[in-house]
Amino acid sequence: MTTTRRKRPALSGTKFDTNGVRKATIAMLSSAYRSGRFRTLADILIAMEVIDADLDGQPHSMRSLSESLDIPYTSVSRIVFGLTAEGGEGPGILTLNSHDEDRRRKVIGVDPAAYKLFGKGPHQAAEKAMVEYYGQSVKSLKAKNGSRR
Repeated sequence: MTTTRRKRPALSGTKFDTNGVRKATIAMLSSAYRSGRFRTLADILIAMEVIDADLDGQPHSMRSLSESLDIPYTSVSRIVFGLTAEGGEGPGILTLNSHDEDRRRKVIGVDPAAYKLFGKGPHQAAEKAMVEYYGQSVKSLKAKNGSRR
């Protein structure tokens, strides 16, 4: 009995050139690091995940963020607190809000004022790198799908 390997639907046909994605990732991480607000890759990762979830209208709790990123709960708690105004230096990009149904739980949100200062830089850097590499097709995708914020 011989087995044949099936191709994934997304990968069959022409091969996707990942260089633009790699360049966009580097640009985004560099921009986030240069903002001076993030000390480690974990800080950037948690902030980006919280921003993405907030833009999707599905804010994270500490537990859901821990499970989503596969980072220990205690580490997530420490990092999130460090990215708030109360726990960090300067304006905090994240906020801890009370849960609607259970006052003991906290929902992690994004501070709109701090998002304007720190949040858009990494996204704009990534978009610029994608446009520089892939050309106008990235802008047409953005126009087709719209911008979330």
